[in-house]
Amino acid sequence: MGAILAFLGSIMRVPLVFFISHTGSYGLGIILLTALIRLVLAPISIRQFESMRQMQVIQPEMKKLQERYKGEPQKLQQAQAELFREYKVNPLAGCLPTLIQLPFLYGLYYALRTLDYHNAGFFWIPNLSHPDPYYILPILSGLTTFLSTWMTSSASLQTTDRTQQIIMSVMMPAIIMYITLRLPAGLALYWTVSQILTVAQQYLFYVRRRPPAQGTLAKPKMQHAE
Repeated sequence: MGAILAFLGSIMRVPLVFFISHTGSYGLGIILLTALIRLVLAPISIRQFESMRQMQVIQPEMKKLQERYKGEPQKLQQAQAELFREYKVNPLAGCLPTLIQLPFLYGLYYALRTLDYHNAGFFWIPNLSHPDPYYILPILSGLTTFLSTWMTSSASLQTTDRTQQIIMSVMMPAIIMYITLRLPAGLALYWTVSQILTVAQQYLFYVRRRPPAQGTLAKPKMQHAE
């Protein structure tokens, strides 16, 4: 695993050095690299967001299944899995946009380790290779992660139980904040900017684009063997 992350770090180092050399700023270089990564991941994120919107549409069917199999969790789980397959919906779509960023976070960590940190200050941060002395970026990392996970869990409110929603909306931001307190500020800057861009994408899908009316999702045509 270490070799894979080191390889990913060496790849990320190339555009990072390019951006830093052309902007003269480590902070701007990391921000531009973050935007580039989000652009590369945009097709995957769009597919996941679209799947989340479809989950909103099948919520009436989910409620019917919950009423039909009340007190029968095993049958309910099987029926829900069949419904997801039937409508080609990924129930884990909400987690993937966040989880898929983790390898890039580790890759950036390896890339930053190989750079010369002279003049690596950025606004209030003396050196991006050290933790934020004022804890501003870790707090922003937690807040932006909370906003992102809250928007995602709210979109799938009827397909997840309340406990799972609380865990997704609270635990993940708390973990991210705790981690970034000890990591170089450059990584906290990357994560914060990445979550801001994720929230912007989610806003376009969940707010600006109204989801189809519930129950109007076209049922996929099933192919029957002759």
